[in-house]
Amino acid sequence: MDIDEDAYRCHKPLPYELVQHIGIFFEEKLCQRPSPRPSLRHRNNNHRPPNPRIRPSPATSRPLRHPPSTPRNHYARQVTRRGGSPAAALRLLRLANNLVGPLNSRLSVAFSFTHFQSSRQGRRRRGAAEDDTFADPEDAKQLNLELAQSAALWSRAEDFWHVVGWAFNCSVLHRERWDRWRVWLEFMCEVLEDDWRERMRLAEVAALQNNNDAPNGTAKRRLRNRTDNQDQHTAVLRDSLICRYITDPSAGFGRNRRILRAVFADGSSSAVNEFRQVFHNELRPLRNKGGDQPGNIKKREVEVNVDQGVYGDYLTEKDDDDDDLSTTEKGTPSRKTKRPRRATRSTTTTTTTGDTTIETPPQQSPPPSTTNTPLTNDASLLGGLTSLSLRQRLLELLTQVSQKLPRDFLPLEDLYHLFVENIRHQPLPIYQALVSPSTLSYLSPAAHTTLCEFLLYRLRESAAPDSNEDYLNQTKLEYCFLPFAASTAAVADNAKMSIALEALVMLLAQSDLLTVTDGFRSAVECGIEARAEKVQTEGAQATTGGGGRGRGRAGLRRMWSGLG
Repeated sequence: MDIDEDAYRCHKPLPYELVQHIGIFFEEKLCQRPSPRPSLRHRNNNHRPPNPRIRPSPATSRPLRHPPSTPRNHYARQVTRRGGSPAAALRLLRLANNLVGPLNSRLSVAFSFTHFQSSRQGRRRRGAAEDDTFADPEDAKQLNLELAQSAALWSRAEDFWHVVGWAFNCSVLHRERWDRWRVWLEFMCEVLEDDWRERMRLAEVAALQNNNDAPNGTAKRRLRNRTDNQDQHTAVLRDSLICRYITDPSAGFGRNRRILRAVFADGSSSAVNEFRQVFHNELRPLRNKGGDQPGNIKKREVEVNVDQGVYGDYLTEKDDDDDDLSTTEKGTPSRKTKRPRRATRSTTTTTTTGDTTIETPPQQSPPPSTTNTPLTNDASLLGGLTSLSLRQRLLELLTQVSQKLPRDFLPLEDLYHLFVENIRHQPLPIYQALVSPSTLSYLSPAAHTTLCEFLLYRLRESAAPDSNEDYLNQTKLEYCFLPFAASTAAVADNAKMSIALEALVMLLAQSDLLTVTDGFRSAVECGIEARAEKVQTEGAQATTGGGGRGRGRAGLRRMWSGLG
């Protein structure tokens, strides 16, 4: 596809009458049945040009993108019990993003957080005056609906990184909630990636057009055109959704480290205290009438006939699961009968030994823990591979923003230092999943190579030399990294260094930048020996003899056996 070719379909806004109809449909709470929505289905037709696709308005897109069963109000519970509405809303938004595009769908307006936009007195918060998110008056108009205002995700959460941190906390602590937040986070990553990719294409198209308009001219004019191209390129990228989330004025001091803490939220007490639950009583499971599961679809008991004034349960505001006391026809609450208390059987164990009788009291099982206890094995410490893949996708977005907009975010070198601070001390299975390109490959080869190089600079021993070359190549790898061990004798540190070296070798080989030579083999063997000797220093304190040294060398050689 050419750089100036638009990958999305032409579009047109919703008619005014349809927008008003959909707004009334939401505000009157009539969307318990599948809501009417414009068809965005792609039809292949080679005989005529494609018809313009209709894009949803930002006002109607805001209440659609919520994790299912999240708001704790009667209206949301009714929608969830009917079933199908969350899935239909997600399908509509994905169709709009894939066919029309995030820019044409104006998802940056629909997905803007407004928690700190105004104070309790109705005045705008400091720093929000420059925000032109709602430059169009029609975009600032919100539906008169709790799900679109006070109960909306976009007003409940402080910012995007608050939701990210809480979602990743749920991936470790609350798996049922993670099943909901995972869908939301996957869609948001799709929107952020597509929005950034489209803006990069538009910026490059604008730069090519400016160069073609003035191919000749004086040096001063060419310099001015180059400066204008850079300013235009920067302005287009600054309006991206991910850049808006990063440069949110409500972030305050320590913004960059908070973003990384959200991406690496692990369910610890500090992470839970910083990134709390978004909705009130979010962790309380939904209870349904009759013991039905939350996702079951129930048939309507009463047929709806508007002409005869029979509306079924559309106008019912009674909460099905709030009252524990049922009210009788006379108006007096009926009290449930108490079950008779049964005598508890004594479980005291009597043991007779000679003339001595020992009575052992019953063992009481410990009460269930109410604290947040993360899962305890391998990659599950950070929510599993699905959670790690989403974290890696966010890291890739941050590297792209830092590379293109270092003044708005932070320099790329400083960003990788923050990456190393959060990845280096992770448990070995998580470290391997994030670093090894054979496990997760959402990072670009350049970003992955730079990350491994920064990790090696932090892990390697102090005797290793430095290089003046900016980019990694085989010579730098053989001279600065391969022959050396970690700075400590810990087995984990030397294993992490081996994993980073293996990742670099794989990345260079995939890019055809690696040739297996005698010098390369010698550097690999020296590194294996050095790390085995380093680990043996610690292992000799626990075991005696030379068997540990041989086992360490054999294990490291098996790791590198596929290189020859």
